[in-house]
Amino acid sequence: MNNDNQTKPNVGISACLMGFKVRYDGGHKNNKFIHEVAEQYFNYVTTCPEIGAGMGTPRPPIHLYKSKDDILLVDRDDHSIDFTKAMQAFAQESAESFAKSLNGFVFKAKSPSCGIERVPIHQDINSTPDYRGIGAFAKIFMQMNPNIPVEDEGRLNDSKIRENFFERVYAHYRFTMINDTVHELTKFHAAYKYSIMARGSQYPSILGKIASSANRQNIKEVRQEYFTEFMKIMKIQATRKKHINTMQHIMGYFKNQLDFESKQELLSVFDSYKNYEVPLSTPMALINLFQRRFKNEYLSNQYYLNPYPKELALRANI
Repeated sequence: MNNDNQTKPNVGISACLMGFKVRYDGGHKNNKFIHEVAEQYFNYVTTCPEIGAGMGTPRPPIHLYKSKDDILLVDRDDHSIDFTKAMQAFAQESAESFAKSLNGFVFKAKSPSCGIERVPIHQDINSTPDYRGIGAFAKIFMQMNPNIPVEDEGRLNDSKIRENFFERVYAHYRFTMINDTVHELTKFHAAYKYSIMARGSQYPSILGKIASSANRQNIKEVRQEYFTEFMKIMKIQATRKKHINTMQHIMGYFKNQLDFESKQELLSVFDSYKNYEVPLSTPMALINLFQRRFKNEYLSNQYYLNPYPKELALRANI
């Protein structure tokens, strides 16, 4: 399915995860969570690299094989049947096309074509596989599109990884929607200030220096430099300590408006979060409540408060 409606992020998904019968055995690996999320919150783009590289369905299984010179994608039982070049050609063409449209990609875990980590590389019948492989398609996609967030459906079972991935997808989407102007870049940086701070207090300044170096003549180059560093930083998982530091900064905007009891309530919730007694959603709900009450204009534009659709409820599990 291809949807050009850019009111929400475009996310590539391995076709088998959406229930398409494209696997080597004619089956699928429909993932209920991915399927439901994709249909509601993404414009999803499905692809099966093995079909794209010319393999039929059903078909003999393939695997990664280490030869003397390279890691090949071959028929599991007959290594003379080599799909390496066909896959490389498909991957390069697709990755270039996807660079213009996708804001994220969910791959099939441990697949010889789609796995992003721990894919077995075989050598001979008697040897133990090397589990440091990357799927032939996924490897080229990630090399050609380093700023596009990627995960596999297995890793998304981890609530922290899941939350981080969705935040990055929506951040990528929002950045690609801004124009090549100094004003737009500066505005974007300001709106993501506290999301960036949650990764480390040094990062707003680092990215701010890049943004402030932009002018009419160099905006395209600076914009790309900023984007690359921004996506690297956003990949860092924020810790509880850094979330608390960030929320305390935000609390400062209300310090002259909160009464004593409200301040104590907020600080108490911070402590509960610090001690793993409540999830991140609890202090964030209170901060959002105060923001709605006091309507601070600067905070109203902060994506840290609402990084993705609230219905996803991802902060309720971290």
